[in-house]
Amino acid sequence: MRKLFLAGVTLLFLSSPALAQPAAVPALTGDPVLDRLNALEARLRQVEARNAQLEQQVEFDRTRLQSVETRSAKAVQFGWAPTFGEPSGAFTFKPRGVVDADAVLFHERRGGYDYNDGTAFRRARIGLEGTAFKWFNYRVEADFAGDVVNITDAYLQYTKIPKTVITIGQHKAPFGLESNNSDNYNIFLERGMFTNAFGNVGAERRIGLSAAWAPRDTINIAAGVFGDNESISRSTATVVTNTPDESWGFNGRATWEPVSQPGKILHLGVAGFYRSSLKSGDVADAVRLSERPNIRVDNGNIADSGVITGVKSLRYGGVEAAAVLGPLTVAAEAGRLWLDRATLGNSHFTGFYGYAAYALTGEKRTFKGGNFDRLRPYRELGKDGLGAFEVALRYDQIDLEDTPVMARAGNKARSVTLGLNWYFNPFAKLMLNWVRFSGNNTPLDPVGSSTAGDAFATRLHFDF
Repeated sequence: MRKLFLAGVTLLFLSSPALAQPAAVPALTGDPVLDRLNALEARLRQVEARNAQLEQQVEFDRTRLQSVETRSAKAVQFGWAPTFGEPSGAFTFKPRGVVDADAVLFHERRGGYDYNDGTAFRRARIGLEGTAFKWFNYRVEADFAGDVVNITDAYLQYTKIPKTVITIGQHKAPFGLESNNSDNYNIFLERGMFTNAFGNVGAERRIGLSAAWAPRDTINIAAGVFGDNESISRSTATVVTNTPDESWGFNGRATWEPVSQPGKILHLGVAGFYRSSLKSGDVADAVRLSERPNIRVDNGNIADSGVITGVKSLRYGGVEAAAVLGPLTVAAEAGRLWLDRATLGNSHFTGFYGYAAYALTGEKRTFKGGNFDRLRPYRELGKDGLGAFEVALRYDQIDLEDTPVMARAGNKARSVTLGLNWYFNPFAKLMLNWVRFSGNNTPLDPVGSSTAGDAFATRLHFDF
């Protein structure tokens, strides 16, 4: 049986032309049958070796094919916007943009101001971003809202240094939770009033150089030096004896999540800035703080310090805190701005907000890089459900009572906002806000000394 089995196996493999190669000849024993068996065994070993070699070649070819398929898939990826890339990933390109379409109805309760109901594009941005030479990120974006073209982002980042990102160009200066969080992830139509007012004079998007360091996923430290925003107008006066130079300053922010678990997060942070060589229009050493009542369609300011002159520098300090407990999110932020006025007497302004948001459909927010990440519905509209629903409530206040401009002395504003958000998917949502606002000695009260009103606003948002 052994002889027949070996002979049959050998003949089977020898019938293949690809295997018809001479076998090593074993030493002869003088027994014809035994010599024949030895020869067949030697040939069988050769066939087995050849078979193993072919299997290795097949596996190698299959691996190469899978690699090519994977790299080809990475070259073009489609989502809300396509991402194009060189197969190695060293170069990528992706269009980006955001549209916020607002509509609002006002109800005047006190003050005599004629609010303008209507619609407007809060944001209409288009741009591009990507990777170059593996270690560089880039982004260029412009905003076309309001029939005016403004550059929002235009920067280059270097990412090769471990746990560090260096950014140069126009980008957001480190400032605070709401300011540095993406506009796409806002829970309310507008950020807190003090965040906007203080940020406009010392933070927001500016041309500068910054570095962000994250020694751990839960710790983020950022600092930079910044000039003005590219969209800030230069002097157009025909006769100016001392044209103001561009302002400059330093910004910094540090955040920490001592608790960071799925559905259970505690976030803490501090921020500050220093700014000098200030100007308001063509007035040197001057500053003006102003803000609207959490709505942009009307554009009337409920907070306004007037133009404060003789300001040599600004100093800001702020604290922030947030917590995620399952579908519940709570956050608060407070800050104080000091105006150093040399011999004219210093002033300071304060502001704060606090809010709570609850996802009725159970979604849990996450943090990324010291900021809130995108809320992702468990069941998207049109795919496997109705999307995500969220209710939110916020109290917001800004205090400019200490302004030395007598016409605006005692200026203070506050608001309560009730919100309902419907997230169709991670990139599109419908927002509804009822803003109940009031203020003292504001530009919105031409009759009397106070103003009050309601704004019923909605926003359709999508980004890509």
